[in-house]
Amino acid sequence: MPKRLGHNVKVQLLQPGCVAVNRHAACDKDHNIAGVGCCKIRPGQEATLRVVNCCLTQGSIDGMMKPLKINGRWVALVVGLLETQAACQGASASAMPDFATARAQFEAGRAGSAEATEMAQRLFARMLSSDANNPLYLVYYGSTFTLQARNARAPWTKIKLVNQGVSILDRALALLNRSPGSSGAGTAVLETRLVAMATFIALPETFFHRLAAAKHEFQLAVGSPGYSSAPVDLRGHLQYEGALIARQEGDAVGERAALQRVLALAPPSIDMAEVRARLGELR
Repeated sequence: MPKRLGHNVKVQLLQPGCVAVNRHAACDKDHNIAGVGCCKIRPGQEATLRVVNCCLTQGSIDGMMKPLKINGRWVALVVGLLETQAACQGASASAMPDFATARAQFEAGRAGSAEATEMAQRLFARMLSSDANNPLYLVYYGSTFTLQARNARAPWTKIKLVNQGVSILDRALALLNRSPGSSGAGTAVLETRLVAMATFIALPETFFHRLAAAKHEFQLAVGSPGYSSAPVDLRGHLQYEGALIARQEGDAVGERAALQRVLALAPPSIDMAEVRARLGELR
């Protein structure tokens, strides 16, 4: 593993396989971490990894990693389990990327890594090559263009990238809503709506006018039959985005109610101190 500035991070594998950690990322003094790469260790064995920059996640996977911090939010590093030795070694260039790996790179991109954003875009593009109408893959793929817009310098380039990304998101949602049983909402359906609404909320409303679309997706998600049985972390993030929508609308009562629901759910990947602080401001 190449030597880079950063901190050592200790991980433990609980099941046979490999733990995925970015070799090109790093950990700063506040324990911001990120990435996806590979390091083989045996079940129960601890490995010390040196990683750099950025950071991520989707929450704890099988309890393989202690919570880490990203942009002030406590999260768990995505240490996706790779089941084959070939996957650990990078396998062949033609191997289909793992969804958790692609999502981890996306989260690293959201945290500010331009390199991770490009990697996520490539990974989701490859996944779409064999499943072109998968709404979840499409919504992540489309969102990578809006992340690239954040890093673009020229205003016209930003607008072009956002419009390109939004058109893909709209297609993903149209496919989702045409799918039988989408109103019943499995986890993938809820996650698709979550990624879409989070992307819409992050866009400047003055130019792109996507707040109403974000609110619509929020209402569909929390009103679906599958919402109550969805993972706590997913429900917590949906409510957190609902609070952001209310905040943009100037609805203090709605924002407070949504944040109180986040507090009650206490999802592991959201900083509860931040939620309490905002609730304090709203009183």
